[in-house]
Amino acid sequence: MRTLFGRLAAMIGLAALLTACGPIYDTTYTYSPPTSARGQACVSACEADQSGGRYECRQRTQDCERQKDLIADREYNRYVRYRQQQGLPVDRNRSSFAPTYSCPWESECTDVVEAQYRACFTGCGGRIQATQTCVMGCNQQ
Repeated sequence: MRTLFGRLAAMIGLAALLTACGPIYDTTYTYSPPTSARGQACVSACEADQSGGRYECRQRTQDCERQKDLIADREYNRYVRYRQQQGLPVDRNRSSFAPTYSCPWESECTDVVEAQYRACFTGCGGRIQATQTCVMGCNQQ
């Protein structure tokens, strides 16, 4: 699941880079659920997975931010101890020790979860109508 999750995130990121030079579209989805009881039960399972996926996205982002804070605290405290031992002034602050890497953006993670939900929904017999609307750079077409 994690490798699929990572691959989908990479594909979405690549698609975002490729569309950076042209018009930007927003896609809205209209869902028509399956009519059978079995299909509806299947969609309920999809919704549970979707909810769990959204929660995991929030957790991953929060965990990453907490980890960055811990690293900054540890490195800053190490720096302060060293400077004090050497009798030197402490002329840097905690933020100068914060890691520069970006944590996964929750919205990108959620986009992957939503794509998985749509695939699950249609796999259960539901139908989805996608409508694209240009929202920026529309005159570049």
